[in-house]
Amino acid sequence: MKLRIKPLDLNARYSIAVVNAKDAYRLGVHAGDRIAIKYGNEVKYAIVDTTSTLVGEGELGITRDMLECGVDENRIVEVEPVAKPRAVELIKKKLSGEEELSEAEIKEIMRDIANDMLSDVEVAAYISAVYTHDYSENELLAVIKEMVSAGLTVEWSAKHVADKHSIGGVPGNRVSPIVVSVVAASGILIPKTSSRAITSPAGTADTMEVVCDVSFSIDEIKKIVKRTKGCLVWGGALDLAPIDDKLIRIERPLSLDPKGQVLASVLSKKKAIGAKQVVIDIPVGNEAKVRSMDSAITLARRFKRVGRKLGMDVECTITRGEEPIGRGVGPVLEMLDIMRILNNDVSELHDLKMKAVMLAGTLLKMCGKGDERVALKIIESGKALKKFAEIVEAQNGTINIDLESMVGDKTYDFVAEQDGVVLDISIRSIASIARIAGAPADKGAGVYMFVKKGEEIKKGQRLFRIHAESAVKLRNAVRYAKESMPVLVGRREDLLLRKI
Repeated sequence: MKLRIKPLDLNARYSIAVVNAKDAYRLGVHAGDRIAIKYGNEVKYAIVDTTSTLVGEGELGITRDMLECGVDENRIVEVEPVAKPRAVELIKKKLSGEEELSEAEIKEIMRDIANDMLSDVEVAAYISAVYTHDYSENELLAVIKEMVSAGLTVEWSAKHVADKHSIGGVPGNRVSPIVVSVVAASGILIPKTSSRAITSPAGTADTMEVVCDVSFSIDEIKKIVKRTKGCLVWGGALDLAPIDDKLIRIERPLSLDPKGQVLASVLSKKKAIGAKQVVIDIPVGNEAKVRSMDSAITLARRFKRVGRKLGMDVECTITRGEEPIGRGVGPVLEMLDIMRILNNDVSELHDLKMKAVMLAGTLLKMCGKGDERVALKIIESGKALKKFAEIVEAQNGTINIDLESMVGDKTYDFVAEQDGVVLDISIRSIASIARIAGAPADKGAGVYMFVKKGEEIKKGQRLFRIHAESAVKLRNAVRYAKESMPVLVGRREDLLLRKI
């Protein structure tokens, strides 16, 4: 059937074609079926949705995504039904958990995800299958190889190409800019790609965007790294392991984070960027992504084993994840913490500084360039600050800006209602408060922590401050904070009982 393209002002993030109900009947397709859209020598596949009003008979509504893929506006195209992909049956096989998928079967599923041949429901079923039954080692290696081959890859001639990743889940854990600066200052290449926030108040890319650009092409990244030895860029602007981005889009609303897919996601991105020495930070806490030490150790062993099979040297650090690291939570507040450490003004930032030193020291040791003592010396000598300034400048920015003036000026302080000890700090609540206050979209919004777990405090002492750029957002954040009470204060003996 020939239909005329009608652009729709929608961005579905995957290929959808809207067909008039009468044309759908003639084609023999229903919502959720697939069609092939043929024009010239090109073929695009899409998931069908039907309507009686959005597009008329003889029209084919397509989203901005497909227009960007080269389907011309108002063009006449040939539309044909396409059979359900075999990948759907393979997903059912994985859901049953009865037997391992072969490399060819994994390749077929990954290819159909890459080509938007599977609906959101089918991809969600695949993620659920991995969540329930995990990957075998053979399946995991096959998935990673397919995820890497589906996108761009980068190769470096250097013997040592370092990288770092944190499993995440802990607010204020902004060590990457410090680690990259230390490692690059030692002469080791460290092309760091980072994410924007998904459910957190800030990703590394959001924080770096306070002082410089983060969106660059592969060629531009190579030039930056050649000039400075390092970079801190947004991975979403690149075509590195693009299948992972499609899976993350489905994982996010489901709040599913299958351990096997975490491994595949991290290692595929590191392999694609050309990393050879990688340190993985695994925070452990009762509200972190990894809840127990046993789970962390198991995950660390898998990272190292699979990384080795992919030709990468992987080390893992298991760190504390029961409270915010540093003081600031939110892009500008986190950048303030980073600059204070690099400027050696760290009276309240010992935990963030020493975590960065540990991770950087691990990478230096892996590359034969030193250890934690060397990493600490690079920071305290000012070399890390100088290197960070070089990287920021290479990314079209400057560190010579008044960060304090960028912090949200709408504030509210929460204070202790009694003398006592900080028994607990809910990292989930702190993250939620910062997001409700406007982070990361409002760069100056967030939360500043005045206390740490186990610290003795007096009645009336400040616990944390909410910053916002909008009075309405501040009011909403304060209301949520009063309901959730993220900082628990009590007697010291209660702290001991909680540890038991």
